[in-house]
Amino acid sequence: MLRSFPALMLIAVAAAGCANRYELEYERKLIESQNVKPENFKPDLLAFLRTYLNNPEGVRDAALSEPQKLMLDTERYAACLRYNSKNSAGRYTGLNNHLAVFISGKFDQLVELGPVTRGAGEGALQPLREYCNKASYQPFPELQQLRR
Repeated sequence: MLRSFPALMLIAVAAAGCANRYELEYERKLIESQNVKPENFKPDLLAFLRTYLNNPEGVRDAALSEPQKLMLDTERYAACLRYNSKNSAGRYTGLNNHLAVFISGKFDQLVELGPVTRGAGEGALQPLREYCNKASYQPFPELQQLRR
């Protein structure tokens, strides 16, 4: 019985290695299937912003970039968004950058990157700020026309 123990251990290790390889392949395919370019993403984004903003009316200087592949925790499509909105006191907060992240072609989350004028080298979000500073923005009038 003891003579077959090393052989059993070898078989168990080999089986575990195969299972791990198949798990990694499955996970990679799942991530790829979720990484679909968003086509009609503005309505989802606007619906979220209607509830996210303290005062969705009177947004100024709204601009949005086209979604591009970006390496976050995994490769995802993301679009840069900037706007100047009112706070709960009704005062404009200044132009702020955000990153809209998409999964399976749908809006998933909004990452606040802070004021557009923020300096370089400030924390973990700095690469995303630099990405959005280089983005090609287009006017986003639908956000400026948003109502409650």
